[in-house]
Amino acid sequence: MRLTFFPKFLFQFLLICVFIFSTEVYSQEQDKDSLDRYSFKELSLKFKTNLHKDDKLARIYGNKLLSISNTKNDTLGMISTYNKLSILEIQLGNTEKALEFVDRAIFLAKTNPKYIVSEKNSSFKKGNILFYLGRNKKAFEYYTSIYDFYKKGKNTYVMNSISLNIALIKNILGDHETAIELFLKCFYDYENTHEDNRKTRFSKNYRKSVLLGLSSSYTKNAIKNSKKKDSLLHLADLYNTLGLKDALADKNIVYELRFISSAGIIQEELGNYNKALQLLDKALSKINNYKESSTLTAIYYYKGRSYKKLNQFDDAIKYFKKADSIATKNSANYSMLQGAYYSLIEIYKDRKDFENVSKYQDLYIENDHINEQISETLRKDIHEKYDIDRLTIKIDNLNKSNSKSIIIIGLLVLILVAFYIFYWRQRQKNKLAFNKLLKQLEANKKDKEVDSIPSKVLAIDDEKVVQVLKSLDKFEEKEWFRNKSCDLTFVAKKAKTNKTYLSKIIHEHKELKFIDYIRNLRINYALERLKDDSVFRSYDIKSIAEESGFKSSDMFSRAFVKNTGIYPSYYIKSINKINT
Repeated sequence: MRLTFFPKFLFQFLLICVFIFSTEVYSQEQDKDSLDRYSFKELSLKFKTNLHKDDKLARIYGNKLLSISNTKNDTLGMISTYNKLSILEIQLGNTEKALEFVDRAIFLAKTNPKYIVSEKNSSFKKGNILFYLGRNKKAFEYYTSIYDFYKKGKNTYVMNSISLNIALIKNILGDHETAIELFLKCFYDYENTHEDNRKTRFSKNYRKSVLLGLSSSYTKNAIKNSKKKDSLLHLADLYNTLGLKDALADKNIVYELRFISSAGIIQEELGNYNKALQLLDKALSKINNYKESSTLTAIYYYKGRSYKKLNQFDDAIKYFKKADSIATKNSANYSMLQGAYYSLIEIYKDRKDFENVSKYQDLYIENDHINEQISETLRKDIHEKYDIDRLTIKIDNLNKSNSKSIIIIGLLVLILVAFYIFYWRQRQKNKLAFNKLLKQLEANKKDKEVDSIPSKVLAIDDEKVVQVLKSLDKFEEKEWFRNKSCDLTFVAKKAKTNKTYLSKIIHEHKELKFIDYIRNLRINYALERLKDDSVFRSYDIKSIAEESGFKSSDMFSRAFVKNTGIYPSYYIKSINKINT
């Protein structure tokens, strides 16, 4: 019975499979043929409609748009489609694919000068992708490459978008108060633009992006201001709630999960760790295929923080590592990774797992150095290429209206009064800083004894640590730090060790980053010599800077102010007064 039944059953089963397969093929052919009924414009609308709803359907429409453009040799159509597909890929976390598509769009646009607008639009999109990857310096380069073009054309749509993104970058760089000021202006401009004109002046998600930026800025500002923390977090929550309401009304899943994850971050900062985890898990459940790198990194990082605070260290390690893996995969540079590395170092130190301590110390030092360099140059670029330009525009607008002359005079009077008050306060502040500095220099002279080596937990042999510390004493005594080429490699050679060990030992025993250690030595040298050597005081600032080891007078002045709170000229003038 079994031998006769089985072949019959198998035959029926195969018939069913063939039927299902043929039905599926027929269905797909029908779908394929059905797309031919739609125009390019209709397919574009269908792509846009499904972008946040069904990524598979959106991709089908995108591929069809590309096929039509290729067949018709429609360059503008191909540029437009590549830009659309790049947006889809960034949502799905396929960042390299997204960059590949937008690069194709830029390449095609550059083939003919008449496509200049498309080239600039594509460059703007690439800037946005780089921004979401945490590559802020590169993103800003793309923004500045198109800034003048759109300013000349008075394209308020793109100019407003650039202003918003500059505010987002400022927030990442730690200039939270300036970012809040810019976000509030963006919000004011949007709210005070008539609804009929908003589509031509602002992107569809502009208001949601501003509200998300305000929520993030107030949250980060709260971390820095412990006295105002609760009130600032309250404001963050207020703007976040408004944004979530907008996202739900628009049925925009991407912004919905961003606001939910932001709510989780706010709760973590308030100390409500279980509630934070619930919200972050809710955001994760909504992500599905929309795996934006920056959002995922933030969720994993704050889940790790919450678990760490709840003493669930295995879970904390798991999510800190997940945050790190996203950045590694996408060659991204998220500033919050520093927090992840630092937390992993702490956990592994407690567990006496020195191999992992060493690994994450290296990553922390390397990432910190990269972030510091990027932040410094990026702040300078933003100030020179954006802030000053905005100030010039404001002044030009004032000069165009004679009716505002009285206001200008009033403002000048107020500025003069404010300047006088500022000047008087600065004098008092400088005086206090100078007196404090003199006392500190005297104390340093009296206390020249070398402290015994602190008990630091390092995955380095104690004898090696002692040898390196003695070499550093000699390095300081011989004043080798005055060499302008004094970098990590130079000092490592002098200390007869490698760069990794040297960084760790300076970080642990001097309690400084390498760059700060060298800066402190140079500034202390300048302070002592200026105090004791009248001839040295007669040098110009450039010569003093070079003698102290700095490559330029600007670098010297910035470092001097950072260490002392006063300018070199004020210090020299005050020393001369004492000696006359």
